[in-house]
Amino acid sequence: MMKKTTSALAVAALLGTGAATAATFQVNDDTTISIGGGIYYAYVSQTDANGDDQTTFGDNGSDVIFSGEHAADNGLTTFFNLDTDGYDATEANDNSQGEVVDEASVGVRGGFGEVVVGSNAGVYDQYADFADGGPIGWTNRTTFSNGDVGDVVQYSNSVANIDFTLQAQVGDNAGGESTTSLGGGATANLGGVSLHAAYEERANQAADEPIYGLGASTSIAGVSVTAGYEVDDNNDNSIDKFSLDGAYAMGATTLTAGVQNVSFDTNPTGAEDTVTDTAQSDDSFTEFQLGVSYALNGQMSLAAEMVTTDRENDENDFAAVGINYSW
Repeated sequence: MMKKTTSALAVAALLGTGAATAATFQVNDDTTISIGGGIYYAYVSQTDANGDDQTTFGDNGSDVIFSGEHAADNGLTTFFNLDTDGYDATEANDNSQGEVVDEASVGVRGGFGEVVVGSNAGVYDQYADFADGGPIGWTNRTTFSNGDVGDVVQYSNSVANIDFTLQAQVGDNAGGESTTSLGGGATANLGGVSLHAAYEERANQAADEPIYGLGASTSIAGVSVTAGYEVDDNNDNSIDKFSLDGAYAMGATTLTAGVQNVSFDTNPTGAEDTVTDTAQSDDSFTEFQLGVSYALNGQMSLAAEMVTTDRENDENDFAAVGINYSW
């Protein structure tokens, strides 16, 4: 089970979990190369479709990341990113592991903004996947974010208090119609409150219907709070989601909690429910998450998490403990 990429919104909710800075090497006055990544383990008790608990000890998204940049005399900075995963840090003597490209991109930034070409976190994942944020995330709460996207060109910039990214996923259907799918996301910092929005057209995917989300985040009495509303405009059975998530840091310890209500237009069958892959007895359910993490130092952290999904036979409910080492 691979841990889902943590969105930019979730990063603030995970402060204190021991996230480390990659080792950076100064090649010369203009060029730097960085190597980072992490090894992540989780021990999980998860309920199957029959209501039986199954335990697993496994890798939870270990990866190795290479990146670098070069600042030219003309004021432009060129850069690259190569994120590889596919490792199973619990298995020994397995020569079939790793070197799976999670993200790979090149780009250029300057006074005009930043352009990235290749594969990268999608704009929806960056700006509107509001319920992504548990410290372990073995089974994520219901999401229709595309996560990392391929064949993509992204343009990012800041104007006044607004940070935004525009995205085009280039269609590459061999011998057929080639459709480019557009998207965009933005965050507006209003001083104490930030507003977030994102839209992905998904024109070159099987779903062929857009997803979009709106949300707000703030801090209340030291608690980071994010509220979001998301829609999967699926013709067969569209879905609305309301989520409320919070995080509270106490020194090296961070507590997280979240609730999310998921509503289908009609009661989904197993075939219709392509988002949760679970047949339901009604057309809505409410998911809860509780988590805690403790940073031993800047590299290693311990975490525990539980999620209830409100499904028949408690399917996909889980409790987990984990250990992360990142560099």
